[in-house]
Amino acid sequence: MSDGILPVFEHEFWMRRCLALAERGWGRVSPNPMVGAVLVRDGVVLAEGWHDVFGGAHAERMLFEGLEARVGSGDGLGGELELREQNEDFSDCILYVSLEPCAHYGKTPPCANLILEKGVGRVVVGVLDPNPLVSGKGVGLLRAAGVEVLVGVLEDECRQLNWAFWVNQVICRTAVVAKWAETADGYMGLGLVPDETSQLSSENQIISQEVPLTQTERVLISGEASGRWVHHLRSGVDAILVGVNTWNLDRPKLDVRGYGDVDQPIRIVLDRTGRGEYTEEAVRRSSGELWVVGGDLDLVELLKWLYSEKGLGVILVEGGAEVLASFWEADCVDEVHVLRNPEMVLGGGVKSPRMENMVLRRLNDLGGDAHWVWERDLG
Repeated sequence: MSDGILPVFEHEFWMRRCLALAERGWGRVSPNPMVGAVLVRDGVVLAEGWHDVFGGAHAERMLFEGLEARVGSGDGLGGELELREQNEDFSDCILYVSLEPCAHYGKTPPCANLILEKGVGRVVVGVLDPNPLVSGKGVGLLRAAGVEVLVGVLEDECRQLNWAFWVNQVICRTAVVAKWAETADGYMGLGLVPDETSQLSSENQIISQEVPLTQTERVLISGEASGRWVHHLRSGVDAILVGVNTWNLDRPKLDVRGYGDVDQPIRIVLDRTGRGEYTEEAVRRSSGELWVVGGDLDLVELLKWLYSEKGLGVILVEGGAEVLASFWEADCVDEVHVLRNPEMVLGGGVKSPRMENMVLRRLNDLGGDAHWVWERDLG
């Protein structure tokens, strides 16, 4: 099977390399997408690039700027140190890129124009940009100039890598990750204590002031491997959100540990009645900024504001149980990580939320815990 010149499996090989490069932008480029690019001539890598930091060079520009550096150093691709001529002919090359090259001016000039300037002969794109105002324009610009473009190589994988960016562009709000641990019989905890917020109205529009909710009593369910993985998850989000009771009772740090010197996520506390304990010690638990959201609020509008005004691409909702439930009821959960202890049975308590309108993407193990990942279907 081929596209007329190269077999599909060869295109997929290089696109997987693009995805691996793109992941280097984890936690560094939001709300921009993670993107990787590889320039290939006759099966040999000439240069690689990825979007490394928000506001910095896009993957394609980083690739071309690095043509005079060591190519393929230490990556098993057989590259050597060689200086390339500034006006080298790339018409016999294929540029692989996991997301459609941009055709508009943002923090950097359009990448599609750069590709044309360099004279690349063929471009293979993983997936089109999800922004309806942008989608197809980069590819269209290249094709109009005579560049052969193939679209859709590992399309699902390229879209899934940037699922939060799809939420940003399609739903126009900050993407939400929910995470919890549960027992083999589907419980998040044993008992209940007064919760940090009020129940959503029946219209799922605002948080009502009349009916108090409940928070799960703390029970250690997941193991050490899951605990370490949670810090990896935190390192990839812009902010971590909890309710005021979780903030007061658990005294969480809401930070990233074990990943070196990283920018700590913003801490957001939902505190409708102003009951939070914001002492100097509490504020200094993490170097991340602390934002307190008070008053009656519409979760959908809050997320739209966090994206449009504050530039947050993705947040992690960690609790308590009813804060999770409120996001679920408002249809504002886009990805769910469930850490299940297959050996613990409670027989009662607070049930985990039911998965609705979600797609199971993968299941793996974290030590003795099963790790389920569900996502909103934005395909």
